[in-house]
Amino acid sequence: MKRKKLLLSLVAVTMTIMTLATGCAKKSAESASGSSMKSIGDMHEKGLPIVDAGKYSFSLFADDSSKTGKYYMMPVLEKQTGIKVNLQTFPFEIAKEKLSLALSSGDYADVIAGWTLSDTDILKYGVDMKTFIPLEDYFKKYCPNIEKILDLPGVRDAMTAPDGHIYSIPYALEAPQVDFSPYINTKWLKKLGLQMPKTTEDLRNVLKAFKTAGLIPFSADPNNKHLNYLAGWFGMSMDDLGFTMADDKLTFGANTAQYKNSIKYLNSLYKEGLIDPEIFTQDLNQWKAKGAQDKYGVVIAYGSGDFMPYAAGSKPDWEPLPVLTSGDGSTPVWLRSSYGTSVLKNQVVITDKAKNPAAICRWWDNAFELENSLQTNRGPLGKTLIKEGDGYRSLDATKVLSKEEQDEYSWPNLWIQSLPHYIPAGFKVKEDNPAFDEKGGTDKAYQSALTKKPIPEYWVSVKDSAKFSDEQTAIKDYIKQKSAQWISGQADVDKEWDSYVKQLDTLGLQDYIKTRLDAIKQK
Repeated sequence: MKRKKLLLSLVAVTMTIMTLATGCAKKSAESASGSSMKSIGDMHEKGLPIVDAGKYSFSLFADDSSKTGKYYMMPVLEKQTGIKVNLQTFPFEIAKEKLSLALSSGDYADVIAGWTLSDTDILKYGVDMKTFIPLEDYFKKYCPNIEKILDLPGVRDAMTAPDGHIYSIPYALEAPQVDFSPYINTKWLKKLGLQMPKTTEDLRNVLKAFKTAGLIPFSADPNNKHLNYLAGWFGMSMDDLGFTMADDKLTFGANTAQYKNSIKYLNSLYKEGLIDPEIFTQDLNQWKAKGAQDKYGVVIAYGSGDFMPYAAGSKPDWEPLPVLTSGDGSTPVWLRSSYGTSVLKNQVVITDKAKNPAAICRWWDNAFELENSLQTNRGPLGKTLIKEGDGYRSLDATKVLSKEEQDEYSWPNLWIQSLPHYIPAGFKVKEDNPAFDEKGGTDKAYQSALTKKPIPEYWVSVKDSAKFSDEQTAIKDYIKQKSAQWISGQADVDKEWDSYVKQLDTLGLQDYIKTRLDAIKQK
């Protein structure tokens, strides 16, 4: 998934966090005192059930948009574990308001989960206030599945707060090493007798041919343009905040010559009518409508199916545009988005209201058993998911279920989909018409150009978070505004470059960079 970040209101707190961040950051999670763990009570330490039926239940608050409020997996897990979960679910906006009130009043659930939590909440209510409890000792003693997830590359680091503790259940997802990239229309390449571009000038010539043929030569997902990635053709591929990895180190690049050269190149394409004139103004529906009519030549997207769906089992008429060379002597590069796993670190916390955190951790560990996780996405075992040899096969629900069952076992009614599940990277469920692995092909095509490391996860302390957030918003918005003006020709990058660089510093760039670097060093 690729993933959204939602922040609650930032509240000023005491300087305690500063002491915690500097004095405790080097402590490993394993060095935390075992005495912090609560009594296991009636919990069985191994096997199922976790408790005898009726002996324990916990409350779980989460955001969800299910119309029924019934989830197939909840009674399945209750039967397995003996633990009943008392759900408190609300649509996101309502959940966000209710959570804020609950944390302020002290009337909150045993477990809080979903998209309503942020890094700042973990730091404030975990590190500082101890409302959210540390979980790493429970994981180590009782949760082999969660421990395996934490041992995936980069996951434990991402999950560990500045004081050395882990406050949430990990949500690890298989993720491509390349998230968004340009895709090129191979059907039209063949029609026009064109070769796959290898250089930026090759691309210019192909786009000209596409334009002559009546296509929109170049466009991008309105919500994820990622034009900064293309600066990699000039030696420095970067994210929308202007950061990249150079020599395995976090570096700001949106004030460099490489970035400026990429802007000048894109502006030259725009001047020649080779970029969608609506690239900065269209919405998602408009972009998709044009794609569905096969009007695009090259498009930046997560996958070509986002704008031109293709039948299951078939190969799309699109391929990843190679990482191009610019001819200016720079080495082409592309920013790696992951090692193959993406981790969401704020999805589930256990509060100090919980009477048996160990049992709750075991409940989650059991939910991460492969067969359980598969059912949260593929449907009930024995109905739409069947065991087949050493693996599993997913059946077409429209062929094996009645209309009533299709509704009952639809994706939103299987599981609260803001809650974690875990399917190991590379694990494939057999299908009669498997989807074409477009993202795998993109990863392979880009492999030699990828940065060795993705941009690292980080924690900004509560005392710094409000200022950091303001700086980040101002800097991101300014970069976005100026790039749009320069590419579309509303302003001249050469004339404005020096004032642009100065304005970035005025907006707090140097302090912003230092805070990012310090947040990484804390880990």
